[in-house]
Amino acid sequence: MNYFAIVSFDIADSATLRAKHQDDHRGRISELQAEGRLLTAGPLPRIDTYGREAEGVQGSIVIAAFDNLEKARQWAAADPYRINGVYYESNVYPYQQVF
Repeated sequence: MNYFAIVSFDIADSATLRAKHQDDHRGRISELQAEGRLLTAGPLPRIDTYGREAEGVQGSIVIAAFDNLEKARQWAAADPYRINGVYYESNVYPYQQVF
């Protein structure tokens, strides 16, 4: 297995939708953790035009092990945040852990 970084971006004003689907979203990530495949995961805080943290979230990142790029893309496409419109975009990149 190889690591892949899944970087997703929220729609504007995503807080209500995020809250509604958070348990399902986190449940899938917990499954990766239980399987020993999760390296890290978490939200990307929103920043303002001056580069300061602002209220809210602009997206998320998940770095986890998958058999291949296609499996990582399939997992990302099935995320409850993606299916239910929290994310407007998700990108999957190969990731090489150095440290």
